[in-house]
Amino acid sequence: MLTNLFANKRNILILKFILAAFILTPTLHSYCQSINSDSLKALLNQTSNNEERYKITAQLSEALLSTEPLQALEYGEEAAHLAADLKHDSLLNNANLNLATVYFQLENFPKALQLCYTVIQTLQKDPDANQLFTAYNNLGIIYQLQGDYKNAILNFNKALTYLSPKTEAYISRKAGVFNNLGGTYKQLSEFDKATSYLKEALKLSKQINDKDNTARILSNQGQINQHLGRYDLALSNYLEAMEIRKKLNYKAGIASSYYRLGTLYFDNNNTQAAELHLKKAVDMAQKAGPLQIVSYSSDLLYTLYKQQGKFKEAFQALKLHQQANDSLFNEKRTRKIAQLEMQFQFDLKQKEFTATQHEKDLYYLLGGVTLGLSLIIITLLFFLQRNKARKSELEQTHLLFETKNLEKDIEIKDKELTTNILYLIQKNELIDNISEKLLEIKQSVATESQPGIQKVVTDLRSTLQPELLQEFEHSFQQVHEEFYAILNERFPNLSPSERRLCAFLKLNMTTKEISAITHQTTKTLEIARTRLRKKLKLTGTDQNLVTFLSQLQ
Repeated sequence: MLTNLFANKRNILILKFILAAFILTPTLHSYCQSINSDSLKALLNQTSNNEERYKITAQLSEALLSTEPLQALEYGEEAAHLAADLKHDSLLNNANLNLATVYFQLENFPKALQLCYTVIQTLQKDPDANQLFTAYNNLGIIYQLQGDYKNAILNFNKALTYLSPKTEAYISRKAGVFNNLGGTYKQLSEFDKATSYLKEALKLSKQINDKDNTARILSNQGQINQHLGRYDLALSNYLEAMEIRKKLNYKAGIASSYYRLGTLYFDNNNTQAAELHLKKAVDMAQKAGPLQIVSYSSDLLYTLYKQQGKFKEAFQALKLHQQANDSLFNEKRTRKIAQLEMQFQFDLKQKEFTATQHEKDLYYLLGGVTLGLSLIIITLLFFLQRNKARKSELEQTHLLFETKNLEKDIEIKDKELTTNILYLIQKNELIDNISEKLLEIKQSVATESQPGIQKVVTDLRSTLQPELLQEFEHSFQQVHEEFYAILNERFPNLSPSERRLCAFLKLNMTTKEISAITHQTTKTLEIARTRLRKKLKLTGTDQNLVTFLSQLQ
């Protein structure tokens, strides 16, 4: 039906353009030229001849495909019924290829596949090279989009076998298939084959002065060169594609070229140029579409700003990315609901061709059923969406509750750890004091009593715990498993004693308490704290050292 299936799929399939690096550009069967839809509708109402009605409905389906795909589907179905009534196989095959294109536009790929295979099966008895080329090429495109690259290549090559040099569209069709094959081999990382097919496709497109396809192929070549690190070649490809699209005033293509240049400069660490081109891509895509360019450009801008520490700009880019994604989701959901409603109406209209004298009464009854089912579908979708939102809120609440409980557990364990350490400190100090006093008493008692006192002192000192620091570090790491890891990652130049001091301060211990554990003077600890603030880059700020460490993550 159309000469270029993806010419009407840019807004829907731009995601493939960005991720897969190729837009497939097949040449499809065109039954007739597009004419003003209002004029065609008027002509349709004025004729009762089935052959004329077939031609007009086929034209209407083509004319409405890009703007009103659901109406295009309706007229396409009518054209197929008329072709069946005329018992004309060639017209029916054309109608089915037409419908396959419409279903492709509506992203109903299984139905599009089914129609293409139906045409191929029908043509086994009386082959038509033009129709077989179209059917196999369409199959290749659909398989490529679904990630079945083996079948995509198989069908593209089959399409080439039915391509006759005698046809007017031979060169443009061959260029389109070669571009498709290049895109598929690129997906398989077979870059030599991809480059070879794209080189030939570019040569053919330039031969017939097909500027739109030439720009697309250049962009595809640029993406391969970029992937292989050949940035100079990629830049040349992208700039040449951009120049062509500017001359054509193809704004969606210009937006895509800006995005491509932005990714190239980003990969080449030219952040200033990357930012400039990504901003241009967003600005152009917001005015002319597609939204996918806005989504992916803003996402890359977010990454760029985040790397530069420009968190305000990163937040704005992330916000724009989310808005674009939400719009795309809502657009797809609305289109899906409308498609379901229209499909149901088509199923009803199928029965009109075999209805009896009572079909008029039956039509009103079924119309009410259609409306009721449509309302049910919309209601179900509404409740499903609301339940999804409620489930998400409950999960967030549960996560928040668990987080708070975990924080409380850590706080309790911190207190227990501090209490235990202080208890051990007091115990050691008490034993030390008693030992000192006993040694003083020993000097004033009789010589025969001194060995007994000395034994008591020895026994007391054997209960001291000199490994107090090691025990503290062991207990601390059990409670705060990631604290030392985070410290080492963010501040690798800290010494072991400084990391230990960080742990004491995280527990909000006083200088006196730390001194008792480490046996350092308070003056020494104050100097250590000053040095630690400098290493943590807190010098010259009002931020409290203890607060900083307690919030470290």
